[in-house]
Amino acid sequence: MDAAGNDAQAGAGANAGSALNRSIMQLLEHVDYRLITGGEDLEAIYRLRYQSYLRSGMCGPIASGMFEDRWDNLPNSYRFGVYFDGHLVSTLRLHYISSEHPYSPSVDAYPEILAERLARGETFIDGTRFATDSDSAPAPGVLPFLTLRLGMVASSYFGQTAVLTPVKVEHSAYYTRIFHAVQRTEGKVFPGVLAPIALFEIPCGENLRQTLERFPFFKSTPVEQRMMFANPAINRLTPLSIVPTAKYYRDAA
Repeated sequence: MDAAGNDAQAGAGANAGSALNRSIMQLLEHVDYRLITGGEDLEAIYRLRYQSYLRSGMCGPIASGMFEDRWDNLPNSYRFGVYFDGHLVSTLRLHYISSEHPYSPSVDAYPEILAERLARGETFIDGTRFATDSDSAPAPGVLPFLTLRLGMVASSYFGQTAVLTPVKVEHSAYYTRIFHAVQRTEGKVFPGVLAPIALFEIPCGENLRQTLERFPFFKSTPVEQRMMFANPAINRLTPLSIVPTAKYYRDAA
């Protein structure tokens, strides 16, 4: 879910050629991803969600100053913080959903789209609770690339049918341009937020292959993929810090 519309719109206008690839590759040298399950890091991403959502009108005041929900602690849930030079700049939550684990916000919000497909054996990555600290962005428009790379790593690991991305319709240009996302629903009430949200779907297979070819900073090694997703985040006792591995593909080119 896109709670960082200004960043996404800026990213959508960026040059998708070599200049962008070089820029993001350089920035990844300063990035680490943390798979978070508890403690101060978890509170920090909940506070970031709240501050981002409140600023964008996605939620109203919450006394605790933190935004969390009933899907955070599911066994198929992966909560990530994105850190630039050690400072939390964004967060994203992913669910891997299948007929065995059909639990995520999008499944609850769009059963008319997903229930039958899950029953047929299709599988999905559901990306929600995307939030950024735009004031701490290392450059305009880069946080969506650095953050949504997590979904591309998940896609390379799980090999699912598609990535689901519930977003405001007015913020959909980024997902359509960069990932060739397809709109599946009109805007409607989405659990936990105030703004109408539409479901967009990013097909995998050949589309994923082409996306990785166009944007090699989305690539990842099997080691990085396993560190992120080989075990559900809920089973980890401490945050796991993961360094992006796209540079190994660049160095080999």
